[in-house]
Amino acid sequence: MNLGFSRFYSVPGLVTLAAIVITQPVMAKTAKDVAKIAVPTTVRIDNALSNDYGGSGVIIAKNDNTYTVLTANHVVENPNAEYSVYTSKGKSYSVKSVTRLPKNANDTDLAVITFESQEKQAVAAISNSDEASIGSGIYIAGYPLAIEPGGEREFEFTAGQISSRPNNRAKGYTMRYDAVTRRGMSGGPVFDVNGRVIGIHGEGDVEGAIQSESAAGGEMRIKTGLNAAIPINTFVALMPEAGMNTSILTRDDKPADNVEATQPSRQEVRSWYGDFKNAVDIFRRVVPVRLPFGL
Repeated sequence: MNLGFSRFYSVPGLVTLAAIVITQPVMAKTAKDVAKIAVPTTVRIDNALSNDYGGSGVIIAKNDNTYTVLTANHVVENPNAEYSVYTSKGKSYSVKSVTRLPKNANDTDLAVITFESQEKQAVAAISNSDEASIGSGIYIAGYPLAIEPGGEREFEFTAGQISSRPNNRAKGYTMRYDAVTRRGMSGGPVFDVNGRVIGIHGEGDVEGAIQSESAAGGEMRIKTGLNAAIPINTFVALMPEAGMNTSILTRDDKPADNVEATQPSRQEVRSWYGDFKNAVDIFRRVVPVRLPFGL
């Protein structure tokens, strides 16, 4: 359970109150449990220029009908392109704003986009990515480029474990793992075994070289099997610079369960997508409690 203080409430003549918002994420332990969170919170980001461009992202916040999506910057780096967000509910929404975090070519490869939806969408929780160590199980969700020409980009959900946590790497990719990924999954979320976002996927090793995994990443090349993400704590630390308040996030910093991430079959993933695509209330919530400040 996570106890987080939100804004203070002050009314003349009354005791100042602080709102304690108690959120209790569903504690996922199986691939299916995590998929129930991943399916409705993972989005496909499309580029109007071509079906071969674009990537993935994850919904991390909501303000009325405006939703915030975290993705990799190289997915939306073209200032002249029109982008749209496709959710599991089967609808596309125009991107209203793009906030790019990197200041130079080697800076953190993250961006935040927003879209508006009258239909309620699910929002993912984040966790402390510093706790995700070597050997920790992870799941990655996204919408890879279709294998067949002109095919639809379908939801993908893969499992693996963290293989290393280098201290410094270009563009912030300091979380490496052995989960299988494909072009178009850039910007997609990396979940721990409890279904909390701990990173944003964006790089893959190909023939000993690094290649971004946006759909526009170039022709297919043989992969070595190791891929990388930017830890979510890196994003949280940069939020004030981007003019964002960390209070918009749902956090749960409990240590992840000590269970392995298991790879579901393609048939299972397709079945789960059909079962969970319209899910909204993926977290149990307790009504905010207001107590006298200092208690």
